[in-house]
This record gives sequence, C-alpha cells and structure tokens, in this order.
Amino acid sequence: MSRYLFLSWYVTLCSFGVLRSQSLFDEYDFRCEERRDQKIAAKLQLYEDKIKALENQIKSIDLKNQQDAEKINDRIFKLEETFQNFTNKNGSSTKPAQLMGREFYMVFPPLFFDGGDSYCVLYIVSITTGTCTVALPLLTKRYNLDLKPGQNTLFLLASYMALENQMEGKGVHIDCSTNVNVYAAKHDKFTTTAFLVLPIHSRFHYKYRYIPSIEPKSVAPQYYHLYNSTLSIVSSGDNNVVTVNLNLTEGDSITIDNQTYWYNESIRLLMNKYESVVISHGMDLTGSSVSSIDPIFLATGNNCGRLHDDNACSGMYSVIPLDDSNDSKNYEKEHLYVAPFFYPFLRGYRIRIMSKSLDYRLQYTVGSENKTEVLFVQSNFVDIDVESNDPVFIRASRFVSVMVITPGKNNTDGVGTAFMLHVPEQQSLLSEYHFVVPDLNTTSYITIVCRNVSQLRLDNGFINGESRTTYGVNSEPYEVVALPIPPGYHTATNIQGETFSLYVYGKQKPNLGYGFVAGFKIQE
Repeated sequence: MSRYLFLSWYVTLCSFGVLRSQSLFDEYDFRCEERRDQKIAAKLQLYEDKIKALENQIKSIDLKNQQDAEKINDRIFKLEETFQNFTNKNGSSTKPAQLMGREFYMVFPPLFFDGGDSYCVLYIVSITTGTCTVALPLLTKRYNLDLKPGQNTLFLLASYMALENQMEGKGVHIDCSTNVNVYAAKHDKFTTTAFLVLPIHSRFHYKYRYIPSIEPKSVAPQYYHLYNSTLSIVSSGDNNVVTVNLNLTEGDSITIDNQTYWYNESIRLLMNKYESVVISHGMDLTGSSVSSIDPIFLATGNNCGRLHDDNACSGMYSVIPLDDSNDSKNYEKEHLYVAPFFYPFLRGYRIRIMSKSLDYRLQYTVGSENKTEVLFVQSNFVDIDVESNDPVFIRASRFVSVMVITPGKNNTDGVGTAFMLHVPEQQSLLSEYHFVVPDLNTTSYITIVCRNVSQLRLDNGFINGESRTTYGVNSEPYEVVALPIPPGYHTATNIQGETFSLYVYGKQKPNLGYGFVAGFKIQE
C-alpha cells in the first residue's frame, strides 16, 4: 500500500513537474499574430527609410538640374542680350514689331466750325510693303493705297466728318494685307483732335461698360450744341442690334434719327454694315453702356472739352478698348497703372477711373509723395484731380478703365490743350512702338514712362538725359521723359525688350490740342 501511495505520489509529482516545466516557456513565443505584425512593421519601417533616402536623392538631383537649368537660362539670356545689342548697333534687328491689326472701322468726329480749310486725315503705319483699301461704301468712295514701310497718309474732305444724332453711312472701313497701326485726325478752324484706331476682331458679341466723358461747361443756350459730349458708333455687320443705355438724369431725353428716348429708356438701333451714328448730348455721359451683336467701333469725346471756365476749347476724342476682363480669371486680381505727366506747358489734369462693378479697393500715389491715398470705391467712377505735373501710380484690386482728361485751360501763353487719352494697365504695355506724330499745325510732344531710359532708343538714337525725371513710385523707380518731337513717322524701342508706355500730344495757339496713347496690347 505504501508502495502504491509512493508510486501515486511520484506520478503526481512528475505530472506536476511536466506541467510546471511547460508553463515556464515564454508566452511571447506563442503570440504568433503579434510577432507577425511586428515583423511587418519592421519591414515597413525599413521600406519607409529606403523611400526617404530615395526621395532625398531625387531632391538633390532636381536641385542640381534646376541649378543647371538656371545656368543655361542665364547663358541664353546673355547670348540674346549680346545678339540684341549687336543687331541694334548694326541696324538689322529681326525682332517683329508689335502692331495692331489688318481690319479697322471708324468715323471722324463732327465738324466744329468750318473756316474753309478743314480736313480729315488717316495715318497708316506699316513696317512692310503691302496694300490697304480705305472705303466709305455707302458714300461709294474707295481708295487703294500701296503701303511703304513707315507713314502712309490719306487726306479726306471735311464732308467725311459725321453729323450728330443722325444715322449715316460715314463709317470708314480700312482693310489691309499686312498688320498696321492706324491713327486718324481731324482739323477745323477752332478744334483739332487725333486718336488711335483699334482693329475690329471677329467676336460674336461686344459689350462696353466704361464710357468716360466730362460735363460740358455752362454756356449760352445758342451754343449748347457746340459743347456736347459724344459717343461715336460704327457697325461691322448688317442687321446689327446696338443697344445704348445713356446715363441721363430723370426727365431728360435725347432724339436720334427722329426718335426720342427718355430717361431710363434703352436706345435700340438696327445698324447695317458701315453705318455710323454720333450720339451727342449736353450731359456727362460717364456710366453709359453700349452692347451689340456684331463687333462695333466705339469712341467717346467732347466737341469742345474743357475743365475750367474760360474760352479755351479743343475737341476730345478717344477710342474705348473692349473690356474682356469680366470673362478672365485675372479680373479680380490686382491691376497696376501709371498715368503720365506732360510737358511743362500743361499744369494739372484729371484722372477718371471707371469700373463695371462697385466695392473695390483703390490706391494711388502722386509723383514721389510718401503719402498713398486709399479709397474703397462705391460708385461708377472716381476722379483724381492732379494739380501738379506729376505722374500718378494707381493700384486697383480689380480691373478698371483709366482715362486722363486734360483741362483745355488758357495758360500764360494762351494755349488750350484739351484732350482725353486711355491709360493701359502695365501688363498691356509694349516694348516697341511704331507711331505717327500728326502734322496739324501744332507743336507736338511725347511722354515716356519706363524703368530705365538708357535702354530706350527713339528713332535709333539715345534719348536726351536732360529731359529725364525719376519718381520712386511704389518703392520702385520710374523714369519719365517728356520732350518735343517733330511730325512724321517714329519708332521707340527698348533694347532689352522691357515694356514701357508712350503718349503723343500737341498744342497750338489759341486753342488747338490733341493727345492719344501710341499703342498697347489687345486681346485677340
């Protein structure tokens, strides 16, 4: 029995020992899923380290390639600069001129007073040979011009000037075989005006929302019509529906082609190709709008523009560029403008800034002043009256239309200099201009606004440094040059290809004056 008890105790003890020995194994060895996960994590970490190492290698390669690319670009720029300097010195630059277009429509503004020597003139500028047809189809007039490089001139009779508030066939059609710039001018006994003509592009719909004008000064009733503001329209297609919303005051009206339109009524005109109309009214037409089905030529002006109460008078006339910014993703982005100053005979001017939308931010600085004016615009237009003869730097939070209006005031030398000109935004400027200074019995000048005058060549010559004035606007230096210039064909080029602005204007005693922007980029 004792033996049996001993054996039982021994078996039990052995069994307990076996069980005891099994329980002494590390439990970690039996956690298969944990071990597998940890091995996978370790491998993933290894792969991640390898990926980071590869990414660092790629970055170093990209950096090296970028540095190499920058070195190559620097070499290319230096080679281009050397080539440009060489071609300029040898007068054989192959750089294409930035001209405007091949097809144009326009109408000459109304005759102010005919002293027997009134006339109209077209200046067509080309850098190549070619041909142009100048036609007034409804008047059965047609002129064929053989173009030569430079200025090509066509004089027309004073009868080609439009009448006011009548539908006529005085639309001038210009069709050329090569790209040209077109400038037009009219001269009568008391007024002179000249303007840049913009080409017609094949867009289906045109809409103009920026109509700049000025309020005519008070005169005796029998002279009201002489001081009216005007809108000139020419149609490029048949059965073209043109809608005009004039900014009239309540209770006021206008009669066009024997049809009377009252305040808040839309003027709807059915115009055929080449037909023209000059809408004339004794109010400031700023804020009016024009839209059409087919492309139209549109210009604004004033028969006898003046900002001051004296007897100075000169016609204003300026084309209005089509604004496509409402269809552009850049519309709400910042836009920059630099309004010019003029030759010392002109003392002060007005800048009119217009927008189709309200609620935008406007900053402007006059000349080198440290003070920057900030406006939050809540109206159709804003006026900045510049008493000094300084350029004005303008920054707008959205696209605006900027127009300069000079006063037409008699100064000590008895000169009236009224004119109106469009100021392009900085991104629309050119680096090369082929332009005409009209011969209208006036003394003419140009103003150039640029970063570095030493880079400019006027008719292949340097610009007189004594005429230069530097303004530190927007914390960056702008150099402004205003100098006399003879009539005829001229070129202005920046040899480094940098853009600048160029304005042409003139004066003559007692009251003749004109002014226009030489050119700018337009959307095709």
